[in-house]
Parts: sequence; structure tokens; C-alpha cells
Amino acid sequence: MQPHGRRCAVDKRLEITKVLPFLSVCGSQPAQNGAPSNSRKHFSSRRFPDPMTHSPIQSNTHTSWTFGPYSLDGEGNLRIGPTVLHLSPLQRRLLLALARQQGQVLSRETLLEEVWGHTQVSEVSISRTVHGLRRVFLDGPLGSSVIRTIYGGGYRLDVPVRVAVQAGVEGGVKPSAFPSAQTLSTFVEGMVWVRRRDPRLLPRAERHLRHCLDMAPDFTSALVALVATRLARYQWGLLTAHGIENELEVLLRRAEASGDLSGEVLALRVEVLSLLHWQPDLAEDRFARWLPSQLPEGAPLHSWARHLIATGRASAARPLLEPHLNADNPDGWLLTAVACWMTGDHGSAIGHLREQLAIDGSLAGARLVLSLVLADGDQPEQALRELETTAIPADPVNGLQAFTALILALCGQSAAAQTHLRHVIDVQGQSLEMTSLWGLTALVLGEDDLAANLLDQAVHHRCGLAPFVRHLPGLSRFEHSPALARFQMAMKNRFRCTF
Repeated sequence: MQPHGRRCAVDKRLEITKVLPFLSVCGSQPAQNGAPSNSRKHFSSRRFPDPMTHSPIQSNTHTSWTFGPYSLDGEGNLRIGPTVLHLSPLQRRLLLALARQQGQVLSRETLLEEVWGHTQVSEVSISRTVHGLRRVFLDGPLGSSVIRTIYGGGYRLDVPVRVAVQAGVEGGVKPSAFPSAQTLSTFVEGMVWVRRRDPRLLPRAERHLRHCLDMAPDFTSALVALVATRLARYQWGLLTAHGIENELEVLLRRAEASGDLSGEVLALRVEVLSLLHWQPDLAEDRFARWLPSQLPEGAPLHSWARHLIATGRASAARPLLEPHLNADNPDGWLLTAVACWMTGDHGSAIGHLREQLAIDGSLAGARLVLSLVLADGDQPEQALRELETTAIPADPVNGLQAFTALILALCGQSAAAQTHLRHVIDVQGQSLEMTSLWGLTALVLGEDDLAANLLDQAVHHRCGLAPFVRHLPGLSRFEHSPALARFQMAMKNRFRCTF
């Protein structure tokens, strides 16, 4: 037979296989009575699915996910903004399988079942598919490292994954139930205490927000506000990392699952990762290339600014914050002042704080920081005057007495500062709050051994003030202190910033 004839014969056989559901393969096989006979073996074409067309797991097309700036629908269409990125069928199914895990590890067994539909797949094929999908992300804002290999385990998306549309919901995101009038009233009461900007009043805000969530557990605004309030108390040094990190993770996951307030929730995720878990490297790797440009002004932008300040980039935080300052609104002035202070610009810091107090003179937090900036800037008389206005020194059990002691020490009131320091150590012992500021107080008073002990505790227990304290401009005057050198080295190792 000529080559052309052979090709025609093959083509005819291929046409037959498209029509027949199976091929009959004849072979010799023992019959029931032991005699040889010809029998038919049914060779199903479905035993080896076509990896280009087979879809082992059918996604609910009403489900979609977002991770970073990307969105993925239930059919495997990957978008960044309005742009659809090309994926092969295998890459689509692999990305869908990873997204369904929502950041958890996709095991090899699950991967094979969901992507290929069978286990007869070589490691080379798996690696080639994963590598191809990574190349899709290579030049994007998250980079190819968004898909992480877990050796001995499988693969996972190394970025928070959020279900954007609940499975089975027609026509879009499942709306949250609108809160009742009583729920809204309770929420507003809580936010009134938050906006007083007094760390001593934050527990009152928390009580209202918790009551609000008792009435409406899925009220995203209350979830976000409670996480932010708990974080604020931690960053003032009034709560321990160990005491709140599990609770905040649960609250954040509930907020992420709601699909609402995505900018605020993502910003809080950065803040928790960087400033609570002390993993600024990971926060930077996951979010820095895309998130800041997408954050709305206000609380979300402030979260990113705190990450910048804590990682020694106050100069980068200032241009993000200063354009949004408003002479009729107290929001943002305190954080901008801290950014100025960390860059050594005491004058601008003092000016911003006075501007905020001109808008609302009852803001105790702003006045307390103003007193500390004045003391650090060698203006002791004004610093002591502002401190007295806060009424904190008159309350010996106030958790903010560490500010009082440090300000007194910086203003040359060593005996009074010493009294505060000894009293709090005698009363609180190992449960001491604000160990970063108490350690600095001991440092200013020349008690290097005590300072070393307190600053060690600050690092060990992840004091919320420690990442900010290490960048105070006034620390340069103690550059020869062994206690300070030890603290800075410990922070460098524990609060790692390699970017």
C-alpha cells in the first residue's frame, strides 16, 4: 500500500473511534469451562481523559475569587482589572484548584484529581504546568512567587484569597443583611468612642462593637472597626500580641469572607501581618507592588503608612499622608506628625499636632504625643505643660504612665521619673505593659541593666510600640549604650526588614 493509502486507512479508523463509545479489542482468554475462546475487551476512551478538554471538577460559575489585584471566575478566566490573561485549559484548572484552597496547601492527590482527573501523570507534566502558570504571573504585580511549592505537601497561593461571590448566588455578591436600627445605633456609639482618639477610651468602643456583632455577626463594618480598635490598643502598648492574635485572625477571616470593604480588610491584613505577627518582609512581598496604589484615603492608607513608619520608611509615608490632611477634619494629623518626627523634623511634627488639637482640643492621644515630641526636641517647659493638660500624671494606675515617666526623664525630672518606674515594676512585675517605653525611661535615667532587661521583654513579647520606638530620632544620643545596641540587634533579627 502506498503511503497515501495508509494515511487514508488511519483516517478512517480515527473517524470510527469518534463514533463508537469504545473499541473492541479481540484476544484469547479462558472461557468459563476452561476452554480457550475469543472474547471482547471493552477499551473505554474515557479511561484516559483528554487533558485539553476534560474538566474533572465542574466549578459553580457563580463563584469567583480575588487575590491581590487579580480576579478569577468559576470558569477559570483570570483578570487583572479589565484585562483577561490567557491561560491554557490545564492552567485554568490548576489555578481554580489553588483558588478553592483559599491559601491552604493543594495536595498532589487533589491536584491530580481536579486538574487531570486521574493519577497517571508524570512529575514532569505537573512541574511543566505549574511552571507555565507561574510564567503568567511573572511580570505581574505579585510575581511568580505567588505560587509556592510546599515540599512534600503540594502547592498553594502565597497570598490571601477571598471568595468574591458566594457559591450558588445568582447575579453577584451575596449581600449582607442590612443591620437593624438598634445595631446601627450601637455601632455609631462605638465609633464615637473610637473617634475620641484617646487610648484610655478604646475599651468602651470595643464593648459597643462587640454588642453590635452579637446582634449582627456578619456586619462587616463592625468587624473591621473591632479589628482596627484592638490593633490600636496593641500599638499603644496596652495589649499583648499573644493575647489578641488568634482573635484578630478569626475576625479578619470573617470580614474577608463577607466580600465587603475589601480595601479596608486588605489594609488590616497588612497591618496584622507586619505589626502584630512581626513579619514585615512577608507583608512587603505580598502587597507592596500593588496594594498602596489601590487603597482609598483614610483608614486603609493609614494602615500602610504605619507599616512604612515601622519599617524605617517614614520619609515615604509623609507624601502619602500630607496631601489628605484637612483643616476641618482631625483624621491623619497624628500619624503624619509621627512620620515627621521619625524623620527628625520636630517642627513639622509639632505643627501638625497643634493643628489637630486646634480642630479638637479633647484629643488626649495627640496631646500626649505632642508632649513627647517636645521633650525629645529639647523643649522641656512646653512638654511638661502639655503633659499636665492630659491629666495622666495624676492617675497612678493609668496604663499610659510610661509616657509620663519617659517625658519626665527627657525633661530632666529624674526623681519623678524614677518614682514612676519603680512603682510600676513593683506593682506589675512580669505583666508590665509598654515595656518599650519603660525600657527607654530606664535608658534615659542611666540604668543600663534595667533598660536591657525591659527592652529584652519588649522584643520577646512583641510590644506593639517596639517597631516604632527603634526609629526615634532621640536615640542617637544613647548610641554607646550596650542596652540600646542589644535592643536594636534583637529587633533587626526579630522584626526583619530585608527590603
